[in-house]
Amino acid sequence: MRILLTNDDGYYSTGINLLYDILSKHHEVVIVAPKEVMSAKSVSIILGKLVEVKQINDHTFAMEGTPADCVAFGLSSLNKKFDLVVSGCNHGFNISYDTMYSGTIGAGLQALTYRVPAIAISCEHNFEVIEKCFEEVFSNIIDSNLLSTEYILNVNFPLGNEVKGIKFTHIYYRRETTYYLKNSDGYYATRELHDENCEDEDSDVYTVHHGYVSISKLKKSLDM
Repeated sequence: MRILLTNDDGYYSTGINLLYDILSKHHEVVIVAPKEVMSAKSVSIILGKLVEVKQINDHTFAMEGTPADCVAFGLSSLNKKFDLVVSGCNHGFNISYDTMYSGTIGAGLQALTYRVPAIAISCEHNFEVIEKCFEEVFSNIIDSNLLSTEYILNVNFPLGNEVKGIKFTHIYYRRETTYYLKNSDGYYATRELHDENCEDEDSDVYTVHHGYVSISKLKKSLDM
């Protein structure tokens, strides 16, 4: 399988290079990722300006653009036919409302516009769980024929280094507040999460806090 690998934390980040090491054991993998952090960019793209793309090595390209830009470039300009786009591994969960803002998710949604299946991978800073369990989860997805061009698979690994199993989940609409704190330099944007430990056992939020891998199907916004 030929895989386009991207993220929103930058081409140099721990998560993307960890996934490269794992996936490249059995697949041809090309990295096209932002040259700097592009978190919370959703599916935004750059238009009407020159965009720098630098080849770092024989399998890595760093792009002056968003995760969605990286996917568009990889699928349109490398003269390679990719079977799958993998986005991640993100440094932090992409659950609940995170999915609206996430560049990791945005990269996957961009892949769907090219009719290429996509998986978004995230964990809450504990990359040891990726080292231990990613291959099993990835094989489960492939063997179960879960890949589609109708949705992306949003995969979040749980807290801790042990995985009890895999659960198919829906997005939990947690309570949160986004606000702006004024200081001497202006306004500082932040947010507060109020109910991450929800009781909805079929939700993404509950699942990752109770030792299970959460897999949610996220559809593109337009029926194309």
